[in-house]
Amino acid sequence: MKKIVGAVVLTFTLPIVAFVIFIYYVLYTWEMENQGEFRDYDKGVTIEVNNLSNQDLSNLIFSYSATYGGFEEVGTIKSLKAGESAQITGSSKEIKSSDTSLYLHYYIDNGGKAEESLAYYKTREPSKAVVVLTIHEVEPIGFLKFEFSGYDGWSRYGPIKVNYE
Repeated sequence: MKKIVGAVVLTFTLPIVAFVIFIYYVLYTWEMENQGEFRDYDKGVTIEVNNLSNQDLSNLIFSYSATYGGFEEVGTIKSLKAGESAQITGSSKEIKSSDTSLYLHYYIDNGGKAEESLAYYKTREPSKAVVVLTIHEVEPIGFLKFEFSGYDGWSRYGPIKVNYE
C-alpha cells in the first residue's frame, strides 16, 4: 500500500515541480533578455554619467519627484572632469511611490537652473533602475547636449538625445 501511495504522490508531484521550474526559467530568461546591456548593473538604482565634452562639469544634481510631490535628492556629482565617468548608486526602496520620475538639475551660465527628466518609474521599488547619461557638449550658455538610455524595471528605453535642435 505504501508503494502505491508513494508512486501516486511521485506521479503527481514530479510534473508540478517540473512545471514550476519551467515557469521560473522562462520568466528569468525573459527578464535577462529584457534588460539587455543593463543586465550587468547591480540591483537597485544606478546613475552613470560619462563626460565626453571638453569641459569639466560641476554640481550635477539628481532627484526623484512623485506625481504630486516635491523633489527628493538622490545624489550629486560635485565635479566631473572632461573624459571621466562617475556613478551614483542607491536602493530602489527610495522610489517610494508609483509614477515617479528621475531628474537631472544643473546650473547654467546666467545663474538659472536647468531641469531634465531622465526616467519614469511606473511602479514603486523596481528591482533594478539604470540610467546611463552621456554628455557630449556644453553649449555657450551652459545647457548640456547629452543622450541617455536606461532600464526602468520593466523595459529598456533610449537612447534619447536632449538639446540637439
